Amino acid sequence: MDHSEASRLMASEKYLLDELPPDALEAFEEHLFGCPECALDVRAGSLFLEQSKLALVSPAAATGRVPAEVREPSGWFAWWRPAFAIPAMAVLLLVIGYQNFVTYPALKGALAENKVPSILPAASLVGAVTRGSNPSSIAVHPGESFLLPLDIPSQNAFQSYVVELHNPAGGVEWSLPVSAEAIKNTLPIRAPGVDKAGRYELIVFGLSAQGEKVSEVGRYPFELQFAMAANPQP
Repeated sequence: MDHSEASRLMASEKYLLDELPPDALEAFEEHLFGCPECALDVRAGSLFLEQSKLALVSPAAATGRVPAEVREPSGWFAWWRPAFAIPAMAVLLLVIGYQNFVTYPALKGALAENKVPSILPAASLVGAVTRGSNPSSIAVHPGESFLLPLDIPSQNAFQSYVVELHNPAGGVEWSLPVSAEAIKNTLPIRAPGVDKAGRYELIVFGLSAQGEKVSEVGRYPFELQFAMAANPQP
């Protein structure tokens, strides 16, 4: 199933409503993993359904404290009584407005950003383990992502590895599991932006079959600096 067929079949909507036949369901789920637009539709629709269910639940019904003498027969028509319909519709309209003006634009903006090519600053760590006291340097803006191309020595016979980024205070910013197969090539690691400049270290540990750290394989220091914002022309 391609994206045009999924749109024609309204597969995202039918997927959320569990109305896809088994063959179409399997084809759409395979398509979903490779289609950011359909994944966005399903995620946004799922959020909307969850919020709608919460909006249509009465506080008294949720706590089970409705007196027996005022209980009325349940059913869809009960929701149209003014006592329920007006507050429920008001909340539902707020949910729809939030989804349309906040959630959807934010998700679509992030999706569009991922589709636009860009040049990221990079600190090459290829062979940096042998460079001694001359670490690479990189200039980024606060919060800006950057690249860390990395070579891990392949002579270490570990089943898997973990890469950790240590900040200037010695804390771990993040960790990334790496398979033994992946280290056969240079790893182009996309690092999330940070809010502190200084000397960072990318440290690689070999892992045992149980996923425990066995030994340090390599230590790759680099200096991270914050680039100065360009002054606007008068």
